[in-house]
Amino acid sequence: MKNVFYILIFLSFTSFSTAKADQSLNMRCQAFVPKPNVTVKAVFEPLKYNYDKVSRTLERLQRQEMNGTLLDGYNINGLTPYKLQTSLTFSVGKKSFRDGVTCFFPVDVDLTLTLQEPVIYIARHLKPGTCMQKITLRHEQTHEQINVEALEYYLPFIKDRFLSAVKKYALTSRPKDDVDMAVVQESLKKKYMDAINPLLEELNKEINNEQSKLDRAEHYDYEQSLCL
Repeated sequence: MKNVFYILIFLSFTSFSTAKADQSLNMRCQAFVPKPNVTVKAVFEPLKYNYDKVSRTLERLQRQEMNGTLLDGYNINGLTPYKLQTSLTFSVGKKSFRDGVTCFFPVDVDLTLTLQEPVIYIARHLKPGTCMQKITLRHEQTHEQINVEALEYYLPFIKDRFLSAVKKYALTSRPKDDVDMAVVQESLKKKYMDAINPLLEELNKEINNEQSKLDRAEHYDYEQSLCL
């Protein structure tokens, strides 16, 4: 039993020593690698309008592509899909020391959040210039405004979180380590995305919550009453 106890202590000490060594190497990298050029931005693609689809097609889009549900007794007169695309690109540089330790670091990091292909669909049966078409158009424009304003609000928080992750993480390799640059890049990318994914999930939940408030039955009833 004592032998087992001694072995456990030895393993624990080894793990602690390795962790301290890794931390020391990481601090060494942070002190000597050049500061990366980091860009974080939001892109809002041009908004388009589509008046060609029938209500049944919009219902299918709502269910299949947006995973939405329909309110009983209400037809879909308009639809505004939401597509947020996240793109992260960067190259990897390296700096080697005389003792054989090599530091790998990101260069020219670009994080882009894009509201992709925004389009407002207005059902074909609504005649141009009618009260119901105007009300539906205003309703869908509000949906798109929610998408834009939510991304604009969250962007500074995402940027701060992302910059902290880029500043924090650098990879090191010890002498005789066989390093694949593609693996290094993928490892850094995972660390960066893991840092901001909780905020992206929160952004999507916030958008869904605000959109659902707009699509309540009482809101539809009020809008329809304006055209009676």
